[in-house]
This record gives sequence, C-alpha cells and structure tokens, in this order.
Amino acid sequence: MAEIARDVGASQADTTTAWSRGRAGREFWKRMRASRSGVIGMVLLIILIAVALFAPVISPFSPDEIAGRALRAPSSAHLMGTDNVGRDVFSVVLHGTRIALLMGLVSAALALLIGAVVGGIAGYAGGHVETLLMRVTEIFQIVPLMVLALFVVALWGSHLWLLVIAVTIAIWPLEARIVYAQVKSLKNREFVQVARVAGASHLRILGREILPNALPPVIVQVSLDAGLAILTQTSLGFLGLGDPNTASWGQLLYAAQDFLSSAWWMSVFPGLAVALAIVAFSLLGDGMNEIYNPHQRRGTVGASR
Repeated sequence: MAEIARDVGASQADTTTAWSRGRAGREFWKRMRASRSGVIGMVLLIILIAVALFAPVISPFSPDEIAGRALRAPSSAHLMGTDNVGRDVFSVVLHGTRIALLMGLVSAALALLIGAVVGGIAGYAGGHVETLLMRVTEIFQIVPLMVLALFVVALWGSHLWLLVIAVTIAIWPLEARIVYAQVKSLKNREFVQVARVAGASHLRILGREILPNALPPVIVQVSLDAGLAILTQTSLGFLGLGDPNTASWGQLLYAAQDFLSSAWWMSVFPGLAVALAIVAFSLLGDGMNEIYNPHQRRGTVGASR
C-alpha cells in the first residue's frame, strides 16, 4: 500500500509539474509579446537565423569566388560592392552570418550546459562539494575572455571550433553562479519536499524539479553571452587572428583596414551586420529581463520619474 501511495503521489506531482510548466510557457509568451525590446530582439534574431539557413540560396556568389573586378562600388551587379580581391561582399556577409550565429549560439549553449551542471550540483549538494566547485568556478571567472582567446590562438591556431571552446571556457562561470544561487533558494521549497516524500531520487529532483525552475533567469545571461561570443570572434578576425578557412565578418573588416577611404563598403556592411547581431541578442536579453524581473523594471521606471 505504501508503494502504491508513493507511486500515486509521484504521478500527481508529475501531472502538477507538467501543468505548471505549460501555464508558465503560455505566461512567458504573453509577457514576451508585451515587451517591445524582447519582440524586436526576437524578430531580428529570427531574420538572422533565416539568413544563415538560406545563405547558399540567397547569395549570388560563393563567398570564396572571385566575382568581378576588385573594389567595385555597390551596384545592381554587386549590392554591397566587391572587396580587395574581387569577392562579392554581399555573399561574404550572408555566409558570415552562419559563422557568427554558430559561434554565438553554440558557445552560449555549451556554457549553459556546463554552468547548469556545475552550479546545480554545487547548490544542491552543499558542503565540501559546493566549496570545491565554486572555487573552481572562481578560478575560471578571473581569466579575461580576450586573453584566453588570444592564448588559444597562439598555441593551437585559429580554428573556429577552438575559438568556440575558448569562449565557452571563459563564459560558463557566469551561468554557473546564477544557477547556483537559484538552486540554493529552490532546494528547500515545498514542491521539492513533495518530490522527496514521493521517493524521487536526488538526480530526479535536481533534473526534473529544481533545474527547470532555476534556468529561466539564467537565459538572460545566455542571450548576452551569445552576443559577446560573436563580438569576440569578430574582434579576432579584425586582428587577423580569425579562421582563414571561413568567410566571416571579422575577416572582411580586417581586409578593409587599408581601404577605409577608397572602399567604405568593405567596412560599413560587415560592421552593420555585427551591430545588428549584437543588438538582437541585447534586446532579447532586455526582454527576458523584463519577463523575469518585472519588479526591477517597474522600480527603474519609477526612479526615472
């Protein structure tokens, strides 16, 4: 009978949790539609993703193809002109969107995964495990992102995936600390106690009950980190340290340094693409912050008045 009661309790807890998550999802989209910055950021990001997915179809030339005479101004044949070797800038910018989003989204997703595991275990376990994991987190957090990226490039080269790993290593402590704080505040809540009484294992409690409720606030940081990863990859390309085998915005900006006065289009169009991507993730992060911290937003508005 005890086993039957425990199974029924677990089933009811799962049903309640699923219903709560569904309601939370509907509430999220309702609040997102009410956030102007969130809507704009999401629309811009959707446009960038569409461009990245359909770049081979949209672009009139291959990003490595010599499409015409070098340094041709924007025209109907070349919407954004040509660069110093005759490549179509429009085609390079379109394909560069794929590299930028790959860098930003993969780095941010990996950082979230590592941060959720480390921060979740540290916050739930407590004791010596908590102390050890948080000290390791602090060690990684003190390393500046650009210094780490330059160190990786100097030792192992500028391959795109090496840069993804370097950026991930530099930014995961931010996610870990946020998850850690959320788990610490949630692990003694009533719904967690119910799961314990129902006989759920520690892994199930952490993975099914606590982390889904702890992750929403960290998504704000993830969106900002995605923009930071794109900016880092572009900065390395601008310094001539990007992956030479990929068509990227930073690569175009590096080549444009010697032609700022004679071929403005070489720097303006990739620069606008970088700005658009950063603004998209920043606005999306602002929208997330308005959703998960509505009282902070109201307080800010009230203070400004």
